[in-house]
Amino acid sequence: MSDVALETRFQVGGMDCGGCARKVDTAVRRIPGVLDVSVSVTGAAMTVSHDDTVDLVAIERKVELLGFTAHADAIADPTSTHNRVQPKENVADRLCHNHDHAAMERGPVALAWWRSVKARVKIAAGVAFVAALVAAGIEPRIAAYAFDAAMLMGLLPIARRAVAAARSGTPFTIEMLMTIAAVGAAIIGAGEEGAAVVFLFLVGELLEGVAARKARSGIHSLNALIPKTASYKIKSLSQAGTLIAEFGRDDSGIDAGISVGLAGLRERRRLAHRD
Repeated sequence: MSDVALETRFQVGGMDCGGCARKVDTAVRRIPGVLDVSVSVTGAAMTVSHDDTVDLVAIERKVELLGFTAHADAIADPTSTHNRVQPKENVADRLCHNHDHAAMERGPVALAWWRSVKARVKIAAGVAFVAALVAAGIEPRIAAYAFDAAMLMGLLPIARRAVAAARSGTPFTIEMLMTIAAVGAAIIGAGEEGAAVVFLFLVGELLEGVAARKARSGIHSLNALIPKTASYKIKSLSQAGTLIAEFGRDDSGIDAGISVGLAGLRERRRLAHRD
């Protein structure tokens, strides 16, 4: 293994809960050369510490197999005092491809929820379920086949994610349980119930994703209100109100610590103090 330690930030789209983050974390940690992984659901991001032998494309594909999107943002050397970071465009050149699917899930500029691939798959499965209900009402003899087809359309992406998660070290997932339940329903001839369960599961996933996207958008909006820089001036140490300064000396009597509270924020600074 190489001694070179790098950190790569990825934008990860489609994560709605802590369980999603755990699946991504477990899968990426199993890739050879990966040293550490940190996944943030709120930030829709993942930071991977790795050596220089890791294939970043393999990391993206591993995440995408789980049903999420992944796009490398920047590569940094955490051991460097200057923390050199490559721009996103350079990373895309290194990956030899430049896909923009992660932009759908990123920040306040994310596309509408119904334009994502996952949403379209769920909508198609819903249409198939409604079509099966209509077909069963018109011709009861084909009801079983119609519901089995509708269940299969909705179950395929779920089963695919379940198998990918199991191969990546997380066999007991909600997708795996749903797959087993749907297959069991088909075996005992309860295709209508199986199709209904799969459809409701997809609807629940869709609503969870919409709620997560709204929450994430709100957090991004709040972050946008935070100023990049702030300045303040101390007019009087006895001034009361929003600005409070507390001074203290160390044993040498030269360096003093100043703790400044401004509108609820705390900042530590070191000052040179003269008698």
